[in-house]
Amino acid sequence: MTEAAREGVARIAATFNYLLDNRHPQERGPYSIPEVATGTGISESTLKQMKAGANDNPKINTLVAVAKFFDVPPDIWVTDKPLNEVLIDRDLHNAMRDAGIESIALRSKDLNPENRRLVADMITVARKSQGLDPEESGAS
Repeated sequence: MTEAAREGVARIAATFNYLLDNRHPQERGPYSIPEVATGTGISESTLKQMKAGANDNPKINTLVAVAKFFDVPPDIWVTDKPLNEVLIDRDLHNAMRDAGIESIALRSKDLNPENRRLVADMITVARKSQGLDPEESGAS
């Protein structure tokens, strides 16, 4: 196996392990391999090989299915962007799709910095009034 191929396998393993450890609902712990297998239709042995960095040529369908399971873009496996940036972008995109959020963002874009701070402060007050963490983004 070439050095580039070894780096690719290691990258896929690191990405998959990151998703397993960090990409789950807040109210529960990380997904297990059997849960991912059930949710994707991919065999546990294939997923274990990906996790261990032992699968040197995963099928594109496997990578797409795993990305879909974790609600991340399929290019997460090959992007040069840091994983946390890719996930923040995805969570922001998903939040923007939610009713009303896109409207708030679009209506705020032309505000000056002082008024943007005012809008942010109002959101903090609203989050506190609901008993939510005022600093939490709501991302998983």
